[in-house]
Amino acid sequence: MKISVLLLTIASTSLTAFSQGTTNFHDYFGRDIEGANVNFSDYYGKKVMVVNTASFCAFTPQFEDLQDLYEQYNEFDFEIIGFPCNDFDNQDPGADSTILEFCTSEYGVTFKMMSKAIAVLPDTTPVFRWLQEAELNGVQDAPISWNFHKFLIDEAGDWVAHYSSFDSPTSSSITDWIMSPSALSVTNQSENSAQLLQSISALGSDVLEMKFLQQHSERTDVRLFTIDGREVDLLYSGVPTGGQTLRYDASALPAGIYLIQANTRALKHTLRYAVVK
Repeated sequence: MKISVLLLTIASTSLTAFSQGTTNFHDYFGRDIEGANVNFSDYYGKKVMVVNTASFCAFTPQFEDLQDLYEQYNEFDFEIIGFPCNDFDNQDPGADSTILEFCTSEYGVTFKMMSKAIAVLPDTTPVFRWLQEAELNGVQDAPISWNFHKFLIDEAGDWVAHYSSFDSPTSSSITDWIMSPSALSVTNQSENSAQLLQSISALGSDVLEMKFLQQHSERTDVRLFTIDGREVDLLYSGVPTGGQTLRYDASALPAGIYLIQANTRALKHTLRYAVVK
């Protein structure tokens, strides 16, 4: 099992060189197919595939592959977001309710489906403009030419790669990316100006390795939590010296996003880790 660590610098993605765009996938929002608001920032810490779908297209059977992909990899913090679109040869003319009924009854879709959107430039929705324009995503122009065009976004909300309608959702390049370790761009959350810990783990290591940044005169507790707040282990309790190293064998941890919280009576500091089997 490999562990992917939130580093102090932004790491490149596994499929394409990273460069900073003007916006991030997590800056956008939309409405799902049942009318609920969706903030894409809720997908922080998850790899995401965005795909424009259609109900009456030669590629419509890819719904089955997408659902299979979702069922197999969702437990590893992978999500699929489908956007119905009627931009190509009028192949999704129905209302949202009709599209939802078709997806669920014909293909058993359980991944997130959004309200119908215009996917093609220049009249597209803001998030699809970001997906298609290098000026915004910071990586590559990727104009959509037909239904079932696929975009990959990493855990930090950065653009990774795109695949055409002809590429299978279950291709090895996509599944290898889902399971590959990758560092996220946000490294720490501190409720005050002081930072207690610095991550020094090597990307892909099974060992969580951290360094105390300064000496404290009071006890410091360091605990490991799941992303939903369940305590996994007490990693350290004592009065650390500056530069002291803390190591934890994470090889037995299930895949997922974890929090490392360091606390004194006055300070609280959190690091995030992603574990990928």
